Amino acid sequence: SVDSLSIVFPIVFFAIAILVSLTSMTRMVEEDRTELGTLKSLGYNKAQIMFKYILYSSLACIIGGVIGIIIGLQLIPRVIWMMYSMMYTIPEFVVGLNSEHSSSGLALIYICIVGATIYAAARDLKEKPANLLRPKAPKLGKRVLLERVKFIWKRLNFSQKVTIRNIFRYKKRFLMTIIGIFGCTSLILTGFGIKDSISTILPNQYEKVFLYDFQVSMKSSLTDDERQSVITEIQNTENVDNIVETYMVADTANHNEYSEDLQVVVPNNAEELKNVITINDVDNKKEEVSLSSDGVILTDKLAQLLDVKVGDTITLEGSSEENKEVKVSDITENYIAHYIYMTKDMYESLYGEKYNTNVLLVKAENLSEEAQEELSKKLLDGGKVSTVSLNSNAEKTLDDTISSLNYVVIILIVSAGLLAFVVLYNLSNINISERQKELATIKVLGFYDKEVYTYVTRETVLLTIIGIALGLIGGYFLNYFIIGTCEINMLRFAKVIHPLSYLYAILITVAFTIIVNVITYFALKKIDMISSLKSVE
Repeated sequence: SVDSLSIVFPIVFFAIAILVSLTSMTRMVEEDRTELGTLKSLGYNKAQIMFKYILYSSLACIIGGVIGIIIGLQLIPRVIWMMYSMMYTIPEFVVGLNSEHSSSGLALIYICIVGATIYAAARDLKEKPANLLRPKAPKLGKRVLLERVKFIWKRLNFSQKVTIRNIFRYKKRFLMTIIGIFGCTSLILTGFGIKDSISTILPNQYEKVFLYDFQVSMKSSLTDDERQSVITEIQNTENVDNIVETYMVADTANHNEYSEDLQVVVPNNAEELKNVITINDVDNKKEEVSLSSDGVILTDKLAQLLDVKVGDTITLEGSSEENKEVKVSDITENYIAHYIYMTKDMYESLYGEKYNTNVLLVKAENLSEEAQEELSKKLLDGGKVSTVSLNSNAEKTLDDTISSLNYVVIILIVSAGLLAFVVLYNLSNINISERQKELATIKVLGFYDKEVYTYVTRETVLLTIIGIALGLIGGYFLNYFIIGTCEINMLRFAKVIHPLSYLYAILITVAFTIIVNVITYFALKKIDMISSLKSVE
């Protein structure tokens, strides 16, 4: 699971970071065309001229890479460790420097960025000095595919047509913006999705599956009369609705090469078990499943781990050396731990032992937590009960652990937000510098600052909308993959993303886009019309 996660996170961040860096370095070389032409005309060779850009990109890669390694070793691994700490008692997290992974990551980013710098510089240096001393000719405008769809194109006004043409005129920026927003929205939605999926475990298990409020485990040495006296004592407690007698024993199930520990649950009365535990079909969660002597009912995560389906046969090890084979009659939903449900008659014939109640499942909805604690203490003091497990305590423990997932969400949102900001800010600057002459021209023609701003940002807004739409789809699948990968054997995560999470992902991405657009507005106001329109000649 951790191996899979160690592939996903770097791929997402690497892909976007490399694309941004490639665009930045290519643009830097292109902006220095005049300087390249001057140096070349003065007699400097290509290697000497390129050294400046190679040194610049090398320093950026090494400094950024080292900082990234230091932060990366502390940040994401701690998040994953925190998620596994939900179920396992594990030692303190200790970070060790993995030189192989660190050096390979640094080498990859170095090759991509410095390689792009060399390619961009070498491409421009092929031209003659006279050509390099002149600014690069702007890209030609072309007809776009939408123009052929007449019933849509003729309904667009002039500004909208210009926006669409400009978007497809600068295809690299078009793809970069969409990919950047796509990655940002996907990561934000994944952060919220992880929280949504894991936070549903408690209500699903303790409100939907387990309907009882506490579990009373009696000592094995009790006589039938002593067991009955414990049952009577609980029955005499006010607000106790149901008491279901069960026998629970730990066992191990095997199927082919798979093996899992589980809890065997044997009710004294199969019909009464429905009052305290919901046993519904895993595929049709509203269809109730009944216990029968034909086979056992498995919980869904156990069935998945053992790779069994309805009708298959599994082997129970039991306490004796002889293994017991049982048929799987149904599979039911469950979210915490593994259980097998079987009838009293089946248990006695399978294990060759007389049934004896050792666990009471007590439903007492109107019994306050204080009263439950008091009853628990009273039963333990009586000497006949070994443990009393209150579901409310288990919920609190798990709830405290799950609340730590807020850190996961914050980390992903901050990372994704910074990613979106860097992509949009970088591309906005490139957009303005590439079209400085064009923007100065429309300002001279009488466009106000607000109109120039709308002229430029309309493209960003449209690309942001496309990126968000794709990001929501990508975030859904990324969340599905991460939840499936992080899911540990004893837990079933519900793969769900609440509608509010989609809304938050959209609003946060839009917020970062607005911040960049505000910065762009002031950059547009600073364009000097006279110097921008001056001819090289």
